[in-house]
Amino acid sequence: MAWQEDCPDEDITSVSLFQPNEQAIAFLNSREEGVLCGSGVLSVLQELAKHSFRYKWNFQDGERFSKGDTLCSIEGSLQSILRIERILLNFLQYLSGIATQTRKVVDRYGTNGMMILDTRKTLPGYRKLAKYAVYCGGGANHRLNLSEMAMIKDNHLAMFSSASEPVEKIRSRFPGRLVELEIDSLEQLSDAIFAKPDVLMLDNFSVKDTRTAIDIIQKENPKILVECSGGITPEKLEELSRFSGVGVSMGYLTHTTRFLDLGLDIRTGN
Repeated sequence: MAWQEDCPDEDITSVSLFQPNEQAIAFLNSREEGVLCGSGVLSVLQELAKHSFRYKWNFQDGERFSKGDTLCSIEGSLQSILRIERILLNFLQYLSGIATQTRKVVDRYGTNGMMILDTRKTLPGYRKLAKYAVYCGGGANHRLNLSEMAMIKDNHLAMFSSASEPVEKIRSRFPGRLVELEIDSLEQLSDAIFAKPDVLMLDNFSVKDTRTAIDIIQKENPKILVECSGGITPEKLEELSRFSGVGVSMGYLTHTTRFLDLGLDIRTGN
């Protein structure tokens, strides 16, 4: 889609200025430190460009790099290299940005077994790529889509008098699927624990209430996994990192992460 979007007919600049047989070499250079993600995009672009260039990666997805490092070299048709430049950078800058931000959070707060989770707050069509970038940054993937596991949220609970009924309905129709239940206050906790979901999400809880809820859950039913979400600040992450095995879902990892500063520097000749 990106290939067709960026050049539906011809690159009128490049075909006017350069001959089809002109060769060049390009270097993908980092202008800031980060974590690489998206290298596989280049192999797809190579196929679309009918193998008119070859490339060599110096880093693999998930590896850290420093400012000034050459991540990859590309050699071949000058017109093809110019044709793929923006597409390649768009994918790599976006995905490496997600991987880099995730790594920063994991390195600082992912102690004591706390899981840094992504969400479904992704650009349409980009979800698998964005979640792969979170994985490359050391984070963990939450459910990929609505079909993978059940999550009973506030708009679902509003239709029932207790949490047990929707949990039982889902398990009856889809046995073996994980069921997660979301609550937004301590008042809902007793009913939620009684429903025995696989995962209990504490949404927008204060640090104090989060600590209280985790203590109660681990005492009454330690088999229930705890996930925290909403209003996740550095201070709250610091507090949550003290609890073993707690998951923290963070939408901003994928929906507000900025592009990482990478550039493609081209030289003509062999």
